[in-house]
Amino acid sequence: MPSSFLGLEGLHVFITGAAGGIGSQAVREFLDQGCKVTAHDLRPIQLQASSDPARLYTLTGDISDEESIQSCMEQARKRFGPINILIANAGITDESNAYPIWDLPLDVWEKTYRTNIRGTFLTIKHFLRCARAAQEAQGGAELENLAIVVTGSETGKFGQAGHAEYASGKAGLQYGLVRGLKNEIVRLNRNARINAVAPGWVDTPMIEGRLDDPRELWAEAQATVPLRKIAKPEDVARAMAFLASHRAAGHISGECLSVDGGMEGRLIWRENEVVKTSPDNASNKDTLSGGRPETGLQTIPRSVPRPTRNKIRVAISIDLDAVSGWLGTGYSPENILADYSAGFFAARVGVPRLLKMLKKVGLADRVTWFIPGHSAESFPDEVRQVVESGCEIGLHGYAHEGAYSLTVQQERDVLEKCIEIATRLTGKKPVGYRAPLYQVRESTLDLLEEYGFEYGASVYTSPIDASLTDHDCHPFFAPRRPPLQPIDYSKPASSWMHPVPSSSSSSSNQHDRRPLVEVPCNWYMEDMTPMQFLPHVPNSHGYVDVRVVEQLWRDRFLWIRDNETDEEDAVFPMLMHPDTSGMAHIIGMVERMIRWLQEWEAAGEVVFARRARLQGGGGRGIDKT
Repeated sequence: MPSSFLGLEGLHVFITGAAGGIGSQAVREFLDQGCKVTAHDLRPIQLQASSDPARLYTLTGDISDEESIQSCMEQARKRFGPINILIANAGITDESNAYPIWDLPLDVWEKTYRTNIRGTFLTIKHFLRCARAAQEAQGGAELENLAIVVTGSETGKFGQAGHAEYASGKAGLQYGLVRGLKNEIVRLNRNARINAVAPGWVDTPMIEGRLDDPRELWAEAQATVPLRKIAKPEDVARAMAFLASHRAAGHISGECLSVDGGMEGRLIWRENEVVKTSPDNASNKDTLSGGRPETGLQTIPRSVPRPTRNKIRVAISIDLDAVSGWLGTGYSPENILADYSAGFFAARVGVPRLLKMLKKVGLADRVTWFIPGHSAESFPDEVRQVVESGCEIGLHGYAHEGAYSLTVQQERDVLEKCIEIATRLTGKKPVGYRAPLYQVRESTLDLLEEYGFEYGASVYTSPIDASLTDHDCHPFFAPRRPPLQPIDYSKPASSWMHPVPSSSSSSSNQHDRRPLVEVPCNWYMEDMTPMQFLPHVPNSHGYVDVRVVEQLWRDRFLWIRDNETDEEDAVFPMLMHPDTSGMAHIIGMVERMIRWLQEWEAAGEVVFARRARLQGGGGRGIDKT
C-alpha cells in the first residue's frame, strides 16, 4: 500500500528546466514525495543544502540537441534505474520585448521554437525510448506509473500579443501534442498517461521586473483573474505532482490543467491606447462629462514608428580555387592524388551545384566569383558557365600563389597574365581582386594601384580589393604605410619598444590612404576553414556542424544590423568555395542562410550587391578603421 495520497515513493522522475523557478520547485516537490529525481538543465543546477544526494542527480545538457538529451536519459537510467515520470518543463521566452508579428525577427521565432518545441519533442521521444528499452529488458513487464507532464502556458489558451512565437508553440504542445500523444503511448504501456499544466503568471526570475508597475500587475494578473494574485512556483509543482500520480490522476490523460487563478482572458486594449486625455481640458470643469476631462476614443492605436535603418549590403563571393589551391598556398610535399581530386570536385561538381542554387534563389547575377587564372584555363567549360550567369569576375592569382613567396616582378607577371585571361573571358578588364589566402603585401597594393582596376561607371573611380580586415563590416581605403618590422630579440629592448608610425594609427590622414577600396574579408566570413578538412593545413577543421557556422553568420549579421547601420555603407560579406559549399551536407545550409537574408531584403533592410557596387562608401568606411 502507498504511504501517501499520491503514492509516488521510490519512482524515478526526470525534470527538465530544473534550474528555473518552476523547475527547481518541482525538484523539491518530487523529492518531498519520496521520489528519486534527475534534474536536467542547460545551466548548472545548484544543489540544495537539504537535498539527499542519494535521491538527487543533476545533469547539464541541451534538450534541443538529440545526442545530448539521449545521453542524459541514459545517464539518468544508469544512476537510478528506469525513468517512470517525465516533467517536460524546459522553455524560454523573452519578456523584455513584445514584437507584433510583422516585426518579429525570425531568429527570435526559431530560437524559441528550437527550445520549446524541438526540445520538448526530443525529450519525450527519448524518455519513451528509454521506457520501451526498460520494459524489453524486463521481459515485457510494463513500467509502473509511466506518466508525462508537459509545461504549457495560459498564453497557449488565451494568446499573448507581442509573443506569438511563445504562445503558438505552447498551444501546440498542450493541445496538439498532448492530445495526440495520449493515443500513442498506451500502445507502449497500457496505463501510460500524458497531461499538461498551463500556468498563468508565476513569480519566477523569468518575469522579474515585468509586473513591478501596479498598473501592469492589474492589467495582466488581476483584472481578469478572480484570485487576483500571481501564482507561486509551488502551485505549479504540486499540480505537476498530482497529474504525475497514477493513484490520484490515473484516469486523466490528454488534458491541460490551468494553474492561472481562474483567468478569464486578457485585456486587449489598455486605457492609454483607447482613451486620449487632453491636458488643456483636464482643468476645465465645465465639460459635458460633468467636470471630468474630455475624452476622445481612438479605434486604432497609433503605431510606434520603427527606427530608420540604412540597408546592409550583402556581398556574396566565391573563390574558384579548384586544383590551383593545392599548387600555391595549399602546396605540401605530402599532397597526394586524393587531395588534388578535391580540386577537380570543386570545378566539376561544386561549381554547377552552386550555380544551380544561386539561380534558384535569384542571385546568380549578383555575386562575385574570384577565379585564379589556372582554374580559368584548366576548366574552361565550368568557368564559361560562371561567366554566362551574369556575375562579376574578379582576380585571385594564377595558381593561388601567396604574395610573400613571390618577387615583386613575379607578382607583376602574374597580375598581367590574369588580367589578360579575365579580359578574354568577359570582354572587359577585371575590376576586383582578392589575394590568395589573403596574402596581400605592400607591393601587391602598389601593383593594384598602378594597374588601376577602375569601374566602368564614372561614379566608381577607385580600384577594389577584398583581402584586408581593418574593419569587419564597412569598406575602407587601403592603407599606405611602411611594413611593420618583426622584433629582433638579439638587440636591446629599446630597439623595438616603439609604437606604429603615427600616420599608421590614424584613420584621418588623407595622405596615407591609397585610392584603393578594401571590402572586409577574414576567416570568420568564409566556409572553408571551419568546414573542410585539408590534411596538410594546420588550421583547417572539416567536422564542424554546419549549424554552428550558420549561427555564427546570423549572429554577426544581427549585431551589425543593431549596431552598425547608422551609416550607409555597412556590408555583410559571405565567402564561399565550390570545394566546400559545393558539398552535399553544406550547400543546403548556405541556401538556408541566403533565404534568411532574403527575408531581411523583403523587409527593406538588405540589398544584395556585387563587390563592385560596395566601394562607393569607401571614404566613409576608412574613417572607422
